Amino acid sequence: MLRKTLSIFGILLLSGFLLNGITMTQNMKKLHTGLKDNLLSIQRLNHVQTAVINKNKELNQMLATLDQVNGQLDKTITKTNQTLTELSKVEAVNQDTLELNDQMVSRSVETNKNIKQVHTSLKELSPYMVQINTMLATLNSTSRKDIDHLNTMLRSADQLDRKTPGVSH
Repeated sequence: MLRKTLSIFGILLLSGFLLNGITMTQNMKKLHTGLKDNLLSIQRLNHVQTAVINKNKELNQMLATLDQVNGQLDKTITKTNQTLTELSKVEAVNQDTLELNDQMVSRSVETNKNIKQVHTSLKELSPYMVQINTMLATLNSTSRKDIDHLNTMLRSADQLDRKTPGVSH
């Protein structure tokens, strides 16, 4: 009788260990699946971080382009101010010419010089305007690429959020 009781108790004890082993195996499998999902999420996050790093490189290029545009704008402002100064001189000379007929010849020569200076200034200004137009087109292209990259990053982040447990979006 004692032997039967011990046998039954032993069988129950082994059954308990077996059930505990099965439960532990199932929990380990769930843990393995969770770790695998986390690894995939970390890999996706790594791709997103790589995209951000690449984007920062493009932003540096855009900043360099903006610095060039700024430098060209400074030159343009200087030339424009010179042109305005020369135009003011031309206006003053023309006014004096109307008021003083006896000095018309000398004033006409001075006006001619000033007009040549204005013409030269405008000729010098023309290449800067072409450069600015080219740089603005480059900036526009870079901005469009930036929008595309940012949209890709947003979609990747949304996908990552949906697949990461505990993250709401």
